[in-house]
Formats: sequence, C-alpha cells, structure tokens
Amino acid sequence: MEENNSAPIEAVRGIVSGAIGSPKQLIGLILSRSDLQEEGRAQVDKASSQLEAAGKEAEAEKARAKAKVQEARQKSASKS
Repeated sequence: MEENNSAPIEAVRGIVSGAIGSPKQLIGLILSRSDLQEEGRAQVDKASSQLEAAGKEAEAEKARAKAKVQEARQKSASKS
C-alpha cells in the first residue's frame, strides 16, 4: 500500500494517535497497568512525531509551490 504523507493527512493521524494514546495512559494509571501506560505514552510520542512531520511537510509543500511559481516566471521572462 502506498503511503500518503501529505501534511493534512499526517496532522490527522497525529491527532488521532494522541486522542487514543492519552486516554490509554490514563486508564493504565487507574488500573495500575504499566503496559497500557507505556502503550499510551508510545502513541502520544508517535502523535507528536506525526504532527511535527505534518508541519515539515507543509513547509516543503510551500517551498515546492514557490519554486514552481519562480520557474514559471523564469520561463515567461525568457520567452519575452
């Protein structure tokens, strides 16, 4: 399966992972289940990484769009 790493999709994945991880940590704490706490902590860490990746991907998309505009301007200028 092809991975889609667009910024909005990574952001949603990060939010969902965080939304699942935090309650899992809390339930593990309440039930004294360190395995659930650790699993929840790992999901929260994953969520942070996904949100960070989404931000970097958004920056990259912006840079690609800017480069594309610059390229179009250069082509236009060379035709004149």
